[in-house]
Amino acid sequence: MSQKSSKLESEEQHLVKYLNSFYGKTPFPRVTCCNSSRSLYCKECCRVLVPDDILPDSISLRREAKKNGDINSEVTVDGRQRPLRLPFNLHIVLDDRKGSATGLHAVALLNNCKENPESHGESGSVMLIDVANGDDIPNYEYQRSLSEDHNNSIDPIKQSETAFLLFPSPVESVSIESVAHQIETLVVLDCKWTKSSLCRKNANLMKLKKVHLSNTYTSHYWRWHNAGDGCVSTIEAIYYAAMEVSEQKYQQAQDQSRATLESHAADQRNLIHLLWLFGHQRAATLETANRHGKPAPGTAEAKELARSLRKQKGEYAWRSERNKEIGKILKEECRRMKELALEDKH
Repeated sequence: MSQKSSKLESEEQHLVKYLNSFYGKTPFPRVTCCNSSRSLYCKECCRVLVPDDILPDSISLRREAKKNGDINSEVTVDGRQRPLRLPFNLHIVLDDRKGSATGLHAVALLNNCKENPESHGESGSVMLIDVANGDDIPNYEYQRSLSEDHNNSIDPIKQSETAFLLFPSPVESVSIESVAHQIETLVVLDCKWTKSSLCRKNANLMKLKKVHLSNTYTSHYWRWHNAGDGCVSTIEAIYYAAMEVSEQKYQQAQDQSRATLESHAADQRNLIHLLWLFGHQRAATLETANRHGKPAPGTAEAKELARSLRKQKGEYAWRSERNKEIGKILKEECRRMKELALEDKH
């Protein structure tokens, strides 16, 4: 086994251990936000609905730093680790149902809310572009920077040379590792694999160079799809892209001091917490399936069951059956939350 393969296997084992650590944890109570009962975070305003002190330290520090206007702060609080940092600015283009869009996890965790006017001087910032809400996809042809007189000015360097679209294409895309040193902004589509035509219709996205993940990863997403192997959810893709770009930028950096190595190692460790909301949702979904005696979503058995149901009943009937199951699950979760609330009172 090559050194790279061994490293990838070790990282995958670490990821599985992290995701499995969410099993058996007491579910968070549902709260009302944007006129609906929600758990963990609100998909409408992208607000995390759990106390900050429950979040991983690196996420909490990031959120504290953002409130202070400096997400790149080196300062730690009470000896805690560094804030979570992305190795690029992240633009998430939402073109999917919000209930299925895992890219919202990054917005909720790293931005504190949906409204996120970005500072031009910040690196590692996150921006949500909600197509259904009428948000315009930026023109990435030229890069805007903050000049000394604080007026937005056009940088003579084209941003199209530093902004890339994460979108695998057999002909057009290149490995993200091969251009990692150039990437300042990574644009990610949050949409279904089978409905990804936006990048071929939108003029601003069409200008961007496309990149794909350099390695093939196993998805831990619980939703079924028929797009083939190697397809991961949006938040998984963001995590893997950040890991690959971070590693390559460090390898190509001139400063290879011990302090830089330690900072790089800490930044890479922190990236796994991009999957904190994903881990909680995945654990709840798998535990619910187990209680109902059904195969764990995402497994080969569950995918085959979904395929057979769709073939037998057709698209409309399959969706109707799925909605009934979702209704049962929600009722069961509601009952459990009421029981937990009663136990707390006693």
